[in-house]
Amino acid sequence: MIKCLAIDDDVLFLKLLKVFFEDMNSAELISTYSNPVEGIMACVKERPDVLLLDLEMPYLDGIEALETLDSPPKVIVISGHLEGTDAVQIPVDKFISKSEIKSAAFLEQAINEVL
Repeated sequence: MIKCLAIDDDVLFLKLLKVFFEDMNSAELISTYSNPVEGIMACVKERPDVLLLDLEMPYLDGIEALETLDSPPKVIVISGHLEGTDAVQIPVDKFISKSEIKSAAFLEQAINEVL
């Protein structure tokens, strides 16, 4: 099972992700965080395979901590607006617009593609 962790300051979107993950066969959502600092620190501790991340949050302090991991998670950016994501300090494996996610199958396929 692919372990995923999600960080997004949109609590409703995090709830939607939880519903989508209930219908997945190959991936599980181990944690969600609306506070990006707590989410990054949890990512360092929990070591997920995939990090689902929204870059529209007002601050992403601590994101560089992911680079210190021996085996950092694959990063999927899920965002409403993908412009301005060039300033990301970590490697991003896939960009997805929130409006593209219409089903659990779409999201599960994206997760499987990055691994």
